[in-house]
Amino acid sequence: MPNVLRRIGRHVAVIPIVAIASYFLIAALPLGAEDESKRQLPPELVASYRRDLGIGEPLGFLRPWQKLVRGERLGTSAQGVTGEELVRKISGSVGVGCLALGLSLVWALGFALLRLQLQRPRPSAISDVIPAIAFGTPVFIPALLLAPYVAEAGHLLPELAAALVISAWPGVFLGTLLIDAIRAELTRDYVRTALGKGLAASAVLRRHVIPNVLPLLLDSIGPVATALLAGSFAAERVFGLPYFGQLYVVAVLQKQVAVVVVATTCFAALLAAVGLTVEAVRILIDPRTRAATE
Repeated sequence: MPNVLRRIGRHVAVIPIVAIASYFLIAALPLGAEDESKRQLPPELVASYRRDLGIGEPLGFLRPWQKLVRGERLGTSAQGVTGEELVRKISGSVGVGCLALGLSLVWALGFALLRLQLQRPRPSAISDVIPAIAFGTPVFIPALLLAPYVAEAGHLLPELAAALVISAWPGVFLGTLLIDAIRAELTRDYVRTALGKGLAASAVLRRHVIPNVLPLLLDSIGPVATALLAGSFAAERVFGLPYFGQLYVVAVLQKQVAVVVVATTCFAALLAAVGLTVEAVRILIDPRTRAATE
C-alpha cells in the first residue's frame, strides 16, 4: 500500500507544480508598456493582463482559478472560455485521443506482424523505412493532405480524420517496440523449453511471450499519450475541430494568459490521469508489479 500511495502521489504532485510554474512563467513575461519590445501594447491592455493574472496581489496566482470557479470567462476578450466550455472542449479532445490510441494499437499490432513476417533482407529494409517516414513527417502535412477529402467529399468525419492522422507515428513507434521485445523474448530459454515440450508456437506467443512484453508496452503509453495530445493541437486546427487543441493554440496566439495557465494545468492533469491509469493496468496484469506494491 505505501508503494501504491507513493506512485499516486508522484503523478498527482505534477499538477500543482505545473499550475504554479506556468503562472509565474507567464507573469514574468515583459508586458510593461515602457518595455521597448512591447511598446505597441496600449496601457489598458497591459492593465487587463495584470488583472487577469492577479499580478502584484496577495495570492494572485489563484486569480485564474477563482474566476473559473465563479463561472467567469477567462481571458481578456470574447475569445476567452468559461469552465463549462473548457470541460466540453477537453472532453472532445479526450474522445479524439482515445480513438487515436485505439488506432495506434491497431497500427502497432499490424506493423509488428509485418516485421515478423518479413524476414528476408529486401522486405526487411522496406519495413525499416516505414518508421523513418512516420517519425520524420510532421502531423500537419498528412492533415493538410486529408483535409480536402473531409471538407469537400465528406468521406470521413473530422474527428476520425484527426485520429487517423495523429495515430500513425505513435502506432509505428509502439509496433517497433513490440516487435523488438517479442524477438528478444523468443530467444529466451523458457520459449525453447516450451517448444521442446510440444507446445505450439502460437500458444507460446499467446500464453507466455505477449504477457511478458505487455509491461514494456505500458511504459510507452505515457509518451504516446503526450504525443497524441500534442499532435491533436495541429490536427484540430487543420480540421476545424473546436476542442482543446484549437483552444490552446488560439489562447497562445491571442495572448489569453489566464486561459494558457488553466489549459496548461489541465493538460498536466490529463497526463497524470493517463499515468495513474497505466499504473492501475500494470498492477492488474503484471504479477511482479503487483508483488512490489504489497
